[in-house]
Amino acid sequence: MVEEAIFVHADDTVLLKKAVAKSLYTKNFAQSKISEILKLSQPMVSNYCSSNDTIPNNIKDLAEKISEKIIDGSSVTFQTGVSFVDISLEGEFYIAQKNEIISEENIKIIDNLTEAFLLLKDQDISGLIPEVKINIAMAKEKAKSSEDVAAFLNGLIIAEDRATSNNGVRFGRSKHLSSLILSLRDVIDVNAIMNVAYIKNLEKTNFSYAYLTKDFKLENNKKNVDILLHKGDFGIEPCAYVLGKDAMNVVNKVLKIKEEIK
Repeated sequence: MVEEAIFVHADDTVLLKKAVAKSLYTKNFAQSKISEILKLSQPMVSNYCSSNDTIPNNIKDLAEKISEKIIDGSSVTFQTGVSFVDISLEGEFYIAQKNEIISEENIKIIDNLTEAFLLLKDQDISGLIPEVKINIAMAKEKAKSSEDVAAFLNGLIIAEDRATSNNGVRFGRSKHLSSLILSLRDVIDVNAIMNVAYIKNLEKTNFSYAYLTKDFKLENNKKNVDILLHKGDFGIEPCAYVLGKDAMNVVNKVLKIKEEIK
């Protein structure tokens, strides 16, 4: 998850807290509330609010942005960090986990998932929508953990039997699809997966299929598989998983399945 961060030099941290305290105080925040937000004692907050120290304009500007975010309900934390770079990190930046760093492979995966969604968007997929969130996941070529698998944050948003929108693509978000695709890759050549409702009458299609055990293991080592079926269990609805070389390939299969099982 990419997060917004503001960096200041160590010598300016106290000045920044003073500026934030002053800013919040002028916005009618009680000193007790400011104390809670800045993790300072109330006497220290009182001292900051009454301080006559000269605060540089750049620190004042940062403090205003921070106080506005606090007013908007954002959670704010102050942390000490050590950077191993040749330049001074000061100002506004975005920080990310290693797997979120934009690499050529990451961009290709995000673009492929985005194109797959646009292909699926507003298509009637009634009968293929499970009770749980529907999602599409795609793995890196040498994926080793769920952090190497991207999916739509919180799944696809469905309205009137159609995928209408999504909350963006993230790596390491869909634990179930991630673990499933990683375990399948030992047997099947697959890079992407989409969960849908249990599909009946698959014999009407040209797609190959196999079954998963109750604990989501392949019942056999069949290598060429387009669809995996899970018959469900206590608390688990029957479902199906459409497999493919990438997200676009998966969505094309889903749309074809929809046409062939009418």
